Parts: sequence; structure tokens; C-alpha cells
Amino acid sequence: MNAPIKSIFDLQQAALQAMTVAFAQVFEFWARMFEMQMGHLGAPTRERRSHDEIAHGATLTDHYGKREHDIDPEHDV
Repeated sequence: MNAPIKSIFDLQQAALQAMTVAFAQVFEFWARMFEMQMGHLGAPTRERRSHDEIAHGATLTDHYGKREHDIDPEHDV
């Protein structure tokens, strides 16, 4: 008489263990997705300049993007 009840309890225990593993995987996926979403939402503010950079002359440290405010005598008439 104990054998059918024991097999039912074993089946329920296996089902609960499977559900626990599935919920853990879903939570890990959700946490990873949330971290990625927060990283994408913060990306535009990381790249934004907080002040205007005006080049003070030709130096070795100047690079493209800093020279946009220079005066161009050929085109400024």
C-alpha cells in the first residue's frame, strides 16, 4: 500500500525540483536582461560632453572633433 503513495510523492518532489530550477533560470535571465537594459539606457549620458571644448592651437593632442570652432579664413568671408 505504501508503494503507490511513495511513487506519487517522488513524482511531486521531482516536479517541485524542476520548477525550482526553472524559476531560478528565469530569474537569472531577467536579472541579466535588466542589467543590459540599464546599460543601454545610460549609454547616451556617458557619451555626452559636459562642456564645450575649443582648441587653442595645433598641438599633438588635438584630434578630430575638437577643431570645429576654429576660424577658416578661406570660407569665412
